[in-house]
Amino acid sequence: MDVARRQNTATKAWTDICFVDDICAERVRHGASVLRFDEVAEQLDQCDFVIAVGEPAGREKLAAKLREHGARLGRVIDTSSIVADSAQIGEGVIVTPFCSISSDAVLGDHTCVNTMAIVGHDVQVGEYTVISSMVNLGGASVIGSGSYIGMGALIKEGVRIGSNTIIGMGSVVYGDIPDDVIALGNPARVARPNTDRKVFK
Repeated sequence: MDVARRQNTATKAWTDICFVDDICAERVRHGASVLRFDEVAEQLDQCDFVIAVGEPAGREKLAAKLREHGARLGRVIDTSSIVADSAQIGEGVIVTPFCSISSDAVLGDHTCVNTMAIVGHDVQVGEYTVISSMVNLGGASVIGSGSYIGMGALIKEGVRIGSNTIIGMGSVVYGDIPDDVIALGNPARVARPNTDRKVFK
């Protein structure tokens, strides 16, 4: 919400900013209305939607619902972040404060890049992936879809991290990591399979 409000102060793109949430009991949160999905169902092609959920699997599920109902997707990019003109930013992407998205980087649909993260040149980040705060993705690294890179992780240039993979916070990744695993440490090693796709337990 804070990022969207700052962006809107600069761009005047939206007349109103609100939450759409069928679970939250509150009808006002952080000074913004909390609407139910059925309350906006008739306006899905007139609003810009982004997904504000930290779990990649949750992002994927909600994206499927939006796609099924023909919702229009937006982008929320904090005005303090630096995004190269040559970077490709997918639909539904969120970039929070003080991030750097370098030349020819690609952020897939519904990715989220959190505060002070660095996405190096020619990096490819798959859809639904969440990059936590203060992560540094070295140049030409590839992060698969539906993955989660924990706070402060460092990813060496040219490394490939699979889809549906979790990299633990503070990890240093020197070599490739496969799909569907949890890896952590310095150097990062596979600890176990990522069977339930849950980051926050």
